[in-house]
Amino acid sequence: MNGLPNGWIASDLNSLATSAGGSTPSKHEPSYWTNGKIPWVSPKDMKTFVITGSEDRIAEPALERLSVIPQNSILVVVRSGILSRTLPVAVTTLPVTINQDMRAFITQPGIEARYIAWQLLSNERSILDQCAKDGTTVASIEGTALSKFPLLIAPTAEQNRIVAKLEELLSDIDAGVTELKAAQKKLALYR
Repeated sequence: MNGLPNGWIASDLNSLATSAGGSTPSKHEPSYWTNGKIPWVSPKDMKTFVITGSEDRIAEPALERLSVIPQNSILVVVRSGILSRTLPVAVTTLPVTINQDMRAFITQPGIEARYIAWQLLSNERSILDQCAKDGTTVASIEGTALSKFPLLIAPTAEQNRIVAKLEELLSDIDAGVTELKAAQKKLALYR
C-alpha cells in the first residue's frame, strides 16, 4: 500500500495537535512579573529536551494576555538566530506560558508528545531547510509549513515503546560519555 508498517499512518502536526503561540507581557507593568510563579518559556530555556521550569516567571495578571500551555505539550523555537544551526524542540512537564518566538503543539489523545518531539528532532535539517521563512532578518520557521511537515505515526502502544527504547539508548550514551570524561580526568592525573 503506502510502504508503512501495519497500523502506521502518514500525517502532520496540523492533524495531530492544536497549535498555540505566545507573547511577552509588558516589562513596564510590574504586576505581570512581580512574584511570578507561572513559568514563561523563551528560547533561552530550550537547552534541554524536557522543560521542568523557566528562568522567567509571570504573575496571574499576565494571563490576560497569554494562554497556558498544558503539560506534556511540544515546544518549538520558531524565531531565533539559533535556527540557522539547530531546531530547539522540547516537551514540557508542567503547565507553562511561552513567548512570541515559540510555538506550542498540544497533542490529541493517543499521540505521545515525546514521540512527535523526537521525530521533529530527527528531521531537524529537513525542517530547517523546507520550513524556513524567506525575507526575514532573524532566522524563522514558517508556521504553516511546520504544521504541514510530514510525520509517520505509529499506533499509540508502539509510540510509547519507541520512545522508551530511544530514551534508554540515549541514557546509555549519556552514561558512557560521563564515564569517558571521568576516565580522561583520571588519565590526566596519572600523567
